[in-house]
Amino acid sequence: MRPFPTFIGGSYVSQSPIADQEDTVNYYVEAMEVPGASAKTALYPTPGVQTFATTMAAGNRGLFTDDASGRTFAAMGASLIEIDAGGVVTARGTLAVDSHPATFSTNGPGGGQLLITSGDKAYSYDLATDTLIEELASGATMGAVLYGYGLVFDIATGRVQLSDLFDLTTWDPTQYFERTIGTDPWMAMHVTPYGYIILPGTQTGESWYNSGAFPIPFAPDPSGQFARGIAATFSIQQLGDTAIWLSRGVEGDFTVVRQSGFTPQRVSTHAVELAIAGYNDTARISDAIGQVYGEHGHLFYLLTFFTAKVTWAFDAVVVGKANPWAKRGTWLSEVGRYTYSRPVFHTFAFGQHLMGDPEGAVIYRMDQIYPLDVEARPIRRLRRSPAVIAGMDRLICDTFQLLMEVGVGTGSGQGLNPLVVLRVSRDGGRTWGNEHACPAGKQGQYWARVEFRQLGMARNMVFEIVCTDPVAWRISDAYLDVRKCAGTQAA
Repeated sequence: MRPFPTFIGGSYVSQSPIADQEDTVNYYVEAMEVPGASAKTALYPTPGVQTFATTMAAGNRGLFTDDASGRTFAAMGASLIEIDAGGVVTARGTLAVDSHPATFSTNGPGGGQLLITSGDKAYSYDLATDTLIEELASGATMGAVLYGYGLVFDIATGRVQLSDLFDLTTWDPTQYFERTIGTDPWMAMHVTPYGYIILPGTQTGESWYNSGAFPIPFAPDPSGQFARGIAATFSIQQLGDTAIWLSRGVEGDFTVVRQSGFTPQRVSTHAVELAIAGYNDTARISDAIGQVYGEHGHLFYLLTFFTAKVTWAFDAVVVGKANPWAKRGTWLSEVGRYTYSRPVFHTFAFGQHLMGDPEGAVIYRMDQIYPLDVEARPIRRLRRSPAVIAGMDRLICDTFQLLMEVGVGTGSGQGLNPLVVLRVSRDGGRTWGNEHACPAGKQGQYWARVEFRQLGMARNMVFEIVCTDPVAWRISDAYLDVRKCAGTQAA
């Protein structure tokens, strides 16, 4: 039985299934970092969730933790709520609502205030008195704080308005700046940990810094111009020491870029870009939202397309030649399809990853130890392989075997005898045969083998495995026993 070294990988569905048709959902790829590892890469399961707090309103639109005070807040529908370490929820006020997420930022110990934008309005929240005040009645698409100044960006005018220093309750209407170098309007604002304001437009962008001028202290850096715009305002996030967003260029293409210094670098693949272009044709991509979290040394950027109902995950620390892109999704068993991964909005609080669900009234804690998705739904994990071909010879597949953790079944209920389900395509992933199920071992049955036999004959075979039981599905390799069909070589 020979190794199937390309079985472990990310998602890459090319324009033609003959070229590649790989797909990975609710797994991520980890490359081994030592030469003695028995496998070069492995598929590890994405985390599940468990209820942390139940709120009085549904529809999470943002989560935030103020590190100085250790307090955590959420925008749930039209309610601003606070969540403590025990999951106790306290209502803190009412927010306006529109189709955009809410944004949170803080002016730190020097100001003791939060800046919240929601429903095109800007609010200040005094952490000492727990007072929420509407400061700007309109023109507040997104907010941030830099050098003690509150910054509110208005996508309608392309302006950034400033508060007084360390005072989010004072906003002079004459204190604003707008684009003067490029001609395409700004579409988003992002503040970096290095003191820069990134302002991407529809096709190009600028980087502003604190020049110390008066009365407006911020000015464009002459070296900070870049030739990529933004296609989704709320896709921009800080990913480690870089900014990342769904970009659009002058040429009209859509790519995901990371900006190191002042230069955005493409990180999306042709397959990801093909998928995004398809969403733009059939739905829209301007409502995509980016979120970032880190786990077990991996740094993930989650890009959720709400209208298209898809979530892509980029792993910023994948090493070697492993594909850093895979999909995540919440499985809707009642309709038999994936939707976007519903744990969307993230904050790290109380030593835990907390996630908000735009469709529910629950704040979840997220970890690999939790085997279920939102609403206690099973997590459906899928891996579709690249094609197995040998020129155009017909191949007979006698055996397909997975090297994976076995004997990890639950003590009772679903997962008592976990199953791996296999489908095989004999035409390069266009159509699929019947499902074949194989047990992966009850709890403690570490000798179990996940093996499928007599899988037929084809010139272009693709293997797809699906796992839904609530156990830790970890896959390290696959093996094939294939042979050429004698006398059937294609002309």
